[in-house]
Amino acid sequence: MNKQFFIFTDGSAIGNPGPAGWAAIVIHGTRRQEIAGSVPWSTVSEMELRAAVEALRLTPSGARIELHSDSELLIHGMRFRVFRWRRYGWRNSRGFDLQHQELWRELILLNADRTIRWLWVKGHSGHPIQTRADAIAYQAARAVAAQERIAA
Repeated sequence: MNKQFFIFTDGSAIGNPGPAGWAAIVIHGTRRQEIAGSVPWSTVSEMELRAAVEALRLTPSGARIELHSDSELLIHGMRFRVFRWRRYGWRNSRGFDLQHQELWRELILLNADRTIRWLWVKGHSGHPIQTRADAIAYQAARAVAAQERIAA
């Protein structure tokens, strides 16, 4: 059974913070799945992390994954920093509480149960799948912004 997955994620926020969306494209063999979500008020950073969590939840235990993101926070966080943050009580290098701890904790759990290569992709560089993830995330943020305007 093929347990190799390719994931491309992105987050978007209009105003940052503001209406926000996330998106992921999960590729497994010939199957390609696009997922997205939105919230009325958040940041790009939170949406980048949420996109990774939601995509990884779709993969089985033991999967081999290449996760691509243009978020340096996500990629460098998972490759180098997260274990230090956890060891030092979820504080950043300036001693402040780390934001979005619940998402980081879930990423650690998902990472422990899978073999994940965390790969940074330069944003807006023309990579077709990353560009699609960016467009879906922005579309999700715009949709929730429009809903908020209608409700107001």
